[in-house]
Amino acid sequence: MKVIAVDDKPVPRRALVSAIREADPDAEIVACASGDEVLALADLEGFDVAFVDIDMPGMSGVQLARELKGLHPKLNIVFATGYGEYMADAFELHSSGYLMKPVTPEKVKAELDNLRYPPHRVDDGLVVQCFGDFEVFAHGEPVRFERAKTKELFAYLVDRRGAECSIADIEALFWEDRAGSASQRSYIRTLVADMKSTLDALGFDSVIVKRRAFVGIRVDAISCDYYSYLNGDPMAIASYNGEYMRQYPWAETTHAGLSGNS
Repeated sequence: MKVIAVDDKPVPRRALVSAIREADPDAEIVACASGDEVLALADLEGFDVAFVDIDMPGMSGVQLARELKGLHPKLNIVFATGYGEYMADAFELHSSGYLMKPVTPEKVKAELDNLRYPPHRVDDGLVVQCFGDFEVFAHGEPVRFERAKTKELFAYLVDRRGAECSIADIEALFWEDRAGSASQRSYIRTLVADMKSTLDALGFDSVIVKRRAFVGIRVDAISCDYYSYLNGDPMAIASYNGEYMRQYPWAETTHAGLSGNS
């Protein structure tokens, strides 16, 4: 789970971060001192929850929440404040919760357990198979991408393990020394749009990370045999059959590394 913690005052901000970390030790937390800092984050769509102080100079927490809702409608916003008079604003904004300070791990956990938009559980979600042929499954059913190259692009992003890829990287993948034309760049944008729309339609709108001329994936939003293997999972290690994304020649580099470690 990815969480934003916003408070303009250092001491309450540290207390908020500490409470979130104790409530969910696996959470990835980004602390911000203002609304402007939050809005400058590169991957707002990748976050699940924002804990927002209300009484902040400049952009108030309520104003920030309105901005965030416009950019990311399914972001869970939990107000963390010492004031009770903003509950009507919170209700109007369809916020997920309203915490009265002092914030405690118990209060935070109660909010995380009852989010308006619960993050997708990996076990129930997008499963990626890298060993053997590359395949993608959503809720137990194969994912059908509109184009074969869209599936290959997704495979490449999985292989990159969350590293952002530039348009130039993808051009080199598909066309090698013939890359560089405007039509190729346009085609890649079409593939990215197809990939994102396919996954969004299945309910996995947090998997793809887009930033200007870069694209990547959130590795914590998928279940992947390759990632589990690298993390030392015994079942994943046992399932490795000596083949990795065998339909894609470019995957041989990773395959060689796996074979050398097996």
